[in-house]
Amino acid sequence: MKKIRLLAGLFLFSLCGYSQTVSLGIRGGLSIPNIVAGGDNPLSKGYSSRIAEDGGIFAELGINNYVAFRLGVEYSGQGGKRNGIQAIPADQIMSGITAGMGGGNMPGMDAILGQIASGMPEIIYADVKNTADFDYLMIPVSLQIGTNANSRWRVYANAGPFVSFLLHGKQTTEGQSKIYTDAGKSRTLWDNIPAAMQPVIEGGVPQLAYVLQNGTDFGSTEVITRELNPVNAGVQGDIGLSYRHEQHRIFIEIGGNYGFVKMQKDQSNGSNRIGAATVMLGYAIQLK
Repeated sequence: MKKIRLLAGLFLFSLCGYSQTVSLGIRGGLSIPNIVAGGDNPLSKGYSSRIAEDGGIFAELGINNYVAFRLGVEYSGQGGKRNGIQAIPADQIMSGITAGMGGGNMPGMDAILGQIASGMPEIIYADVKNTADFDYLMIPVSLQIGTNANSRWRVYANAGPFVSFLLHGKQTTEGQSKIYTDAGKSRTLWDNIPAAMQPVIEGGVPQLAYVLQNGTDFGSTEVITRELNPVNAGVQGDIGLSYRHEQHRIFIEIGGNYGFVKMQKDQSNGSNRIGAATVMLGYAIQLK
């Protein structure tokens, strides 16, 4: 992080020597992120967009009346949501069930759970709501090209690379559902248990039998920061319209960003990339 700040500072300092104008600004608005699936892993699929926040500060260095460089530091809300039947790791479900029954301390619980797990698929399904919420610190660098910067109204476009650093990642699940062994909801987890074992569970651990037959409450929030890659990189850009009065400028920008690095460290948990559309309002003041 220190090296990146140093390089950004040197980059900004060197450009100042060649720039005709230097402006400082702030912008903020809405991010509409999504998680893009990769491969055939069902854990990666089915996400749609959600609403998040985005914003930060920037320095803009005008090379001439039509071209400028912009260097920014901003918060970027990323993630997505899934509603309906979706894949969930089986071990996550079983750990949740065990925790809900006192951590598996009931007599015979460990033995029964072991037998259930031995015949359980690695991925099972539930009909719930799931929101993935990721917070990043993003450093974008843009080349800006537009109409005359001295005009009152100006149209322009920004584009360039970014590097971002994961601040926090969490996954929130809501809803009550039966637990299924397939996406078509044709078989429950209870149906997957051998008939000879079902009376044993009903007699020994009736609470577990009830959950396997009728489902459970999936309300939980899981912090998954350590399961995600800490650094991302990609491209970002937007088109803007600004209004200028003396040294002051207000603007609106519509654009987006897309990361090239896969989110998950362990590809068995999925293979996704993130990106977002953005709508931003901002203000800048010209210093030089």
